[in-house]
Amino acid sequence: MLKLEIIGNLGADAEKKIVNGYSFVAMNIAHTERVTDKASGEITEATTWVSTTIGWNCDAILPYLKKGTKVFVRGFARLKVYTGHDGQKHAGINLSALEVELCGFKQTTDETKENQEDKPFE
Repeated sequence: MLKLEIIGNLGADAEKKIVNGYSFVAMNIAHTERVTDKASGEITEATTWVSTTIGWNCDAILPYLKKGTKVFVRGFARLKVYTGHDGQKHAGINLSALEVELCGFKQTTDETKENQEDKPFE
């Protein structure tokens, strides 16, 4: 069993999906690391994308999962190896979330503000 904890930003609004009568939320989380080269002082960035699903409490959390939202997610990870459109082999990380915490919003709409005040997320 491989457990993973990640803090990152949503690359797009999360989507509710239904497959074989089972509903879940699907989202992609970007985790960017910045490294400074000690010799040159040059800063480089490397972004890792984590495909994440939430199979519980879908309707309650979906309104909060908008593009740019910073989240902390803990769950079970699985490595997926696939061949891309370019014919090259790629690897991806799939995460089945057990826990999701909102860490902040990049942009807040009036509707999201109302949801935050009236319906606290648990």
